[in-house]
Amino acid sequence: MRRTDVVQAINRARGGALARQVEGGAGLRAEHGVRIVRLSPRTTVRIGRGVLLAHDVGLHLRDRGAVIDIGDGTFVNHRSEIIAHERVSIGRNCLFAWDVQVLDSDSHSLDGGARTAPVRVEDGVWVGCRATILKGVTIGEGAVVAAGSVVTKDVPPRALAAGNPARVVREGVTWVE
Repeated sequence: MRRTDVVQAINRARGGALARQVEGGAGLRAEHGVRIVRLSPRTTVRIGRGVLLAHDVGLHLRDRGAVIDIGDGTFVNHRSEIIAHERVSIGRNCLFAWDVQVLDSDSHSLDGGARTAPVRVEDGVWVGCRATILKGVTIGEGAVVAAGSVVTKDVPPRALAAGNPARVVREGVTWVE
């Protein structure tokens, strides 16, 4: 899908209000209310082939140079928010339930620590409803994040993480949609 096709698809989802640069693949589906909010110039949104952004999904790019990458075949369910000050990368064939939050920043510095750190969600990850993924986290390939979890540390591949803060409760999991 050409960039203009992607913009038109998102425009249809937003009633024609969006006319910004988006790099996207064939088969992108964006339901009504999808929004891309850019607070700084020179930001990038890359959306893979066959991605579904359900209604009221928000992609927020806060700082100059911020990037959101969403891999082929990924589904981001309604009311989920992805907020990038630096970079949020989501792999191929991931499944995000509704109301998921992904943030690569605290939006401020606490005790002089880093304000931002990239988030990476590898291929084939399932994130349960109302889960929150915080800055600097990598979620390994095929992992599952339980509903309502707050992920503050890396999750290894094929692990089930649950709780607040999330911790690994099982390893060697597989999941099927």
